[in-house]
Amino acid sequence: MNRLKNISLHVILGVSFLLSSCHKDDEVTGPHTILTLQVDAGYTLATDDNWIFATDDAGEVLDVKSYAGGETVTLVSDKAGDKITVTFFRHHEASSKTSIFNTYAGIPSGTALHLIVPAPSRRESLPGKATFMISNFHPGSSFVQFSNGDSYSASGTITSTEADMEVSFYGVPSDFVLSGYRAGVPVYNWAKEVKDGDIIKRDFDTDFVALPHQRTLDFEGVNTATLSSSDGKSNFSILDTYSLMGTAYATDHPVIGYLDGFASNLLVVTNTKANGRVSYRNDGEIDFSFTMPTFTFSLQSNGIRDLAFSFSEDHNYYFSNWDYTQDTEWIRWYFSAPAGVSTKSLSVPHEIAAKYSQIDVSKFVLLSINFTKIIEGASYPQDMPGMKTSDDKTRKQYTFSPKL
Repeated sequence: MNRLKNISLHVILGVSFLLSSCHKDDEVTGPHTILTLQVDAGYTLATDDNWIFATDDAGEVLDVKSYAGGETVTLVSDKAGDKITVTFFRHHEASSKTSIFNTYAGIPSGTALHLIVPAPSRRESLPGKATFMISNFHPGSSFVQFSNGDSYSASGTITSTEADMEVSFYGVPSDFVLSGYRAGVPVYNWAKEVKDGDIIKRDFDTDFVALPHQRTLDFEGVNTATLSSSDGKSNFSILDTYSLMGTAYATDHPVIGYLDGFASNLLVVTNTKANGRVSYRNDGEIDFSFTMPTFTFSLQSNGIRDLAFSFSEDHNYYFSNWDYTQDTEWIRWYFSAPAGVSTKSLSVPHEIAAKYSQIDVSKFVLLSINFTKIIEGASYPQDMPGMKTSDDKTRKQYTFSPKL
């Protein structure tokens, strides 16, 4: 019986040792890849010197590599934790000199980035020129803009009662949306299938109708808004409250509106007060039920490595902007981080410091700071170069920009 117990004990110990050995084999104990960067050919300029490096929370440099178009580089370390801080550095030297750091904290170790060269725009559409004659147009109370989802330029004459504009454009034939304000009300009109040489006549009083969905921006402070809409192929400018400036209907509380029938929209509403501004961004289907939050902010320390502040609102991430000028060179550092992550992870690798001795971290001055609260869609780091972007059709977020 004792012999059987001893055999069982040996078996259990053997299995336990085997499992322990397997577990240790699975652990990453040596240098391993903490970031991969793939760069398309043609992405970088010959006048640029590009680097990428990673640091830990304390600012220790984990690895640094230079890169150019057509290359794939990897950052390797045996000290990285689950999250790293990634910095792109670019030195540009041509008619002027600039050095720019772009840092993103809280990036998962093992992330793969791909810097893609945008597809060249192919202008296969034909150019054209058309004349728009708009009667009952009064400059002191009226404004109109032209948009065909392509490029255009306009020039002409405006009298006390009529606007005659010659518009050069691409995309013959083109659908134009004419939009603007009449006595403080957002209005629009379509001109369909506009061809080269066409003369389009419109009456601003009778042919232009109010945008069907409207809302007054009655938030305390100064309110402005822009709206563009897409049919899936082209973007049309629908509304811009800045056009009310200089007219008899200039106001801090303009009326905004939107059109049905577009595949997507981009609405940006900005509210400005003495302590700063709040911007609401709405991509996709327009939702006019938004509110405009207020905030409080105080800055305890403005050093680039000991930035300290208090901010009243919940947020997903924040962004700070720093710079200084050395002789004739402009040196800037952008820093993005999830809420609660400090700037202590900022460091300049020896390889870059030795090559560009003019860079002095102690000289950076804080220019601005803002905080982003995501309501729907997207996620941090949504604007990081090479990061796969969200394909969410709807995106809603607030960005708070305190006055420093």
